[in-house]
Amino acid sequence: MRKMLLVCFVAVSLLSVYGCAAVLIGAGVAGGVAISEDTAKFEVDTSYNHAWSVTYDTIKKMGAINTQDKDSGKIEANIQNTRVDAKVIPLTPQTVRIEIKARKNLLPNMDLAMTIINKINSKF
Repeated sequence: MRKMLLVCFVAVSLLSVYGCAAVLIGAGVAGGVAISEDTAKFEVDTSYNHAWSVTYDTIKKMGAINTQDKDSGKIEANIQNTRVDAKVIPLTPQTVRIEIKARKNLLPNMDLAMTIINKINSKF
């Protein structure tokens, strides 16, 4: 718990100082969690089907899913009055990238994107 708070503090500090520069944080997955201007993403060694199930179930528990397409790896949802777009992208047969974009009133909601990505990440 203490490590997670430190990671979040560092991420918020770096983003407030460097704006939209990509910042790498986290541990436990290859490359950690990458944060850009409006997207949080990470790569994990697992099958596409498992990554899809974890992502779908996590988002479903947090809010309302508007559309989903497992074949294209896309989920659109509404969580806390914020539009959330999730993508599950196969990189190899055993590695996938999960991307979460959250926007409220056309502005990035990185706190929510990080909350979602951390919940997904904790299930691997």
